[in-house]
Amino acid sequence: MDEVSFELAPAGGNYDEELSQIKITVNGTDFPELVRQAELPSARADGEEELAGTYVGLVPGYIRIDLASQFLGGTGTALSAGPEGKTALLSCDCGEVGCSPLLARVTVDEDTITWDEFEQPTRPDWDYNGFGPFTFARGRYEQALLEMFG
Repeated sequence: MDEVSFELAPAGGNYDEELSQIKITVNGTDFPELVRQAELPSARADGEEELAGTYVGLVPGYIRIDLASQFLGGTGTALSAGPEGKTALLSCDCGEVGCSPLLARVTVDEDTITWDEFEQPTRPDWDYNGFGPFTFARGRYEQALLEMFG
């Protein structure tokens, strides 16, 4: 079973000092770094190596939705014009989720929550085969969300 943690952390970069991002760690590694490793082969093939992993966690100050439901794959949580049934887990490093988000299918079962079928809608040819799926124990996943928002 995979492990996940969520944390409100400074957004950093060019963001206002008061803005936070939802920092995601999967199996002890920052999630954008895991994504960067998966995207590097496609980015190199396109001659755009610098674009691999250029994400920031969702920035609550930029979006007005139920963020807990966002990470539980709730209805109506797609934050970009991506395919139906996909959820934005990370936003473009500019902070605009609709710009170049990392999307995934979030499946909630009785005992597990799974992230799979990753894609980058602005780079539809990038290959995410072999990345994920990530399957989390539902109780621990929901507890991690509660701890972040608590």
